Amino acid sequence: MPEVVVVGGGVIGAACADELAARGLEVLLLERDTLAAAASGRNMGLWLPTADPATQPLAEASLRTYLELADGPIPVRVDRTPGRTLLLAVDSHDVDVGARTAEALASSGAPVESLPPEAIVRLDAALAADLAAGWLVPEGRRLDPGALAIALAARARSRGARIELHTTVRALARHGERVTGVFTDRDAIAARVVVVCAGPWSPWLLEPLGVDLRVRGSLGWVVRVGPSPGLPRTLVEAVGWRRWGGRASAWPTAGEVARGGLEGFATAPAFAPHDDGSITIGALHQPWLTPEPPSPAPIRTLLAEAIRVAPAIDAAPVASSRWCVRPTSPDDRPIVGRVAEGLWVATGHGSEGVILGAGTAQLLADLITGVAPAIDPTPFDPSRLLDAPR
Repeated sequence: MPEVVVVGGGVIGAACADELAARGLEVLLLERDTLAAAASGRNMGLWLPTADPATQPLAEASLRTYLELADGPIPVRVDRTPGRTLLLAVDSHDVDVGARTAEALASSGAPVESLPPEAIVRLDAALAADLAAGWLVPEGRRLDPGALAIALAARARSRGARIELHTTVRALARHGERVTGVFTDRDAIAARVVVVCAGPWSPWLLEPLGVDLRVRGSLGWVVRVGPSPGLPRTLVEAVGWRRWGGRASAWPTAGEVARGGLEGFATAPAFAPHDDGSITIGALHQPWLTPEPPSPAPIRTLLAEAIRVAPAIDAAPVASSRWCVRPTSPDDRPIVGRVAEGLWVATGHGSEGVILGAGTAQLLADLITGVAPAIDPTPFDPSRLLDAPR
């Protein structure tokens, strides 16, 4: 019997399996598909400082782990030295949002330099000449998110963890108020501790126990274009989301869905340049309620917004696109902690699962093993949502 069953083989689950195995626990990780099959392997592939002082320690701990893995036996592309990230206010009504974001980053310890419009083009000639404002942060690293999750899982194996793929957890086993294991398509597995890291699918396991953390799925798209001359060579993140087609919330009402609410989405152009001269373009958020492949129609708006920021994208060939579903929490902070006797969760990371993954695992392992946490767990405690008014 394993001491710990980890449900989910994305970056969060793989990191938790790795960290718990490093603490000497017997760990079994169960993944219904392949490692990093969902958002962990289909995102933009960036590590950036966070604008939330509470999550920045998780981000810093994660980066230290990822740089260690980059020197390991499995090749993981992680920029060894940070690049520059440009926070961008596309239009004048985004300037206040950008200034608040820059102030929040500075409060988290990131050095931030304000740029007037004329300095933006000097920084990167591919950017439009009429952008409203920018803030330069000398932190930002590209990484391969899928390889990262696989490397974490491989290190977990080397530390004694077992990993079973194509094994779907259908329900949690319990005795009285205590969770005692899981039921899979194959058999029942007993465990002293179960850790649910199933992203937007976590509620389906938790709700039969009366645990509603209000994690919802938010659909995201990214597009890769190029190689092509004149594309941006700077990491760019636009501040301020543009909303299209009605409310673009992860929490639509039934009436909103009936009136076309699932057609609403939000965009904020972001660019991640690659060494071959191509770039990956994000980001897009849309409510997600169905497991079926979504319509790619919002990509048109995402690319139009990207061309507004960097006109040379207009002539760049589209190489590929991909979508994923991110688990979002009501307050946009991860949910990490115990929700019942024998049951722990690590979910709700939104678009920052890779950024916060290894740090989340270290915090969770501290809590499970009774070690004084190196990172304050209070902002991520599930009780903040369980006890909150609806």
